Amino acid sequence: MSKVSSCGYEWTIQLVSQNSEHMLDKCLASILSAALAEASLFAFYFSKSLSIQQTPCAIFTSSEQWLDEQLDVPALVGRLNKLNHDVQLLSLAQMQILPVRYQGLILGFLAVDNSAIIPTSEHNVLNHVLNIYVHQLATLQYARIDPLTQLLNRQTFDEKVMDIVAGKEAWLVREHGNDVKWYIAMADIDHFKYVNDNHGHVIGDEVILLVAQLLKSNFRIGDYVFRYGGEEFAIVFPCKDEGKAIEKLDSVRAIIAATRFPQVGSVTISLGVAELTDNAQVADFVNRADQALYQSKQDGRNRVTAFSNMDSAKDSYQTGDIELF
Repeated sequence: MSKVSSCGYEWTIQLVSQNSEHMLDKCLASILSAALAEASLFAFYFSKSLSIQQTPCAIFTSSEQWLDEQLDVPALVGRLNKLNHDVQLLSLAQMQILPVRYQGLILGFLAVDNSAIIPTSEHNVLNHVLNIYVHQLATLQYARIDPLTQLLNRQTFDEKVMDIVAGKEAWLVREHGNDVKWYIAMADIDHFKYVNDNHGHVIGDEVILLVAQLLKSNFRIGDYVFRYGGEEFAIVFPCKDEGKAIEKLDSVRAIIAATRFPQVGSVTISLGVAELTDNAQVADFVNRADQALYQSKQDGRNRVTAFSNMDSAKDSYQTGDIELF
């Protein structure tokens, strides 16, 4: 552990140099492996949404053996929340816990097996490293937020889909389990051109904002909701099967249709959904979901269509004379 004190500045530079969440996680894992004894077990649990509404999940561990310990994460977080803010270490019978805070909230912790006792003199450096990680993660996330809707933006969408398909986000698998599939849905506000033409762009922005809020509030913390562009949104989320995915999307569609929008009245959305697999590019997934979205528009709007349920013409659709907006 003597290396911790001498490398604190170097580790800080490494962390703030990362420009993707995936590489930031890898960097922190490498730093902790170097800082802690090679023989020790450790695990980093964190809420990637930066929200206390999401239970911290294992972002990485030094060994899968750690997961067999079946750590009671909610109970441990509850215990950490009772500590004074100046407490940097919680010593338990078999492990030491370093709380990870952001804006005064406990969002996770580093658990270290007691085979590597962390000297008091090293607490500050390790906590500093964890603090730098959290703030760099927040910086990356805020740079990827759409300013109007506060949803994730288009650039983040491409990166997230690629990471999921490539299996780079191992913590997502641990959080959601191996028995789920990932789906991409494209959603578009129906007759949005009419809203802009008849009520003005200010009201149009208010409609986009309210739809965004309804989408975000009706999906889980661990799901990803993006403003794809204009009045179009993308949702990337795990489900047990396609039937459940369609059911979830349809319930959100119904909530939006039942909501009264100021000055506009009723607003509906159309959606298309496709499964994320490991044998296609991001553009292919978007194209499939877009084809299903177009089919929803063609069939009368205010509905959900799955790409898998479309006929043999699904590979070469044309917009024709249908007004999508």
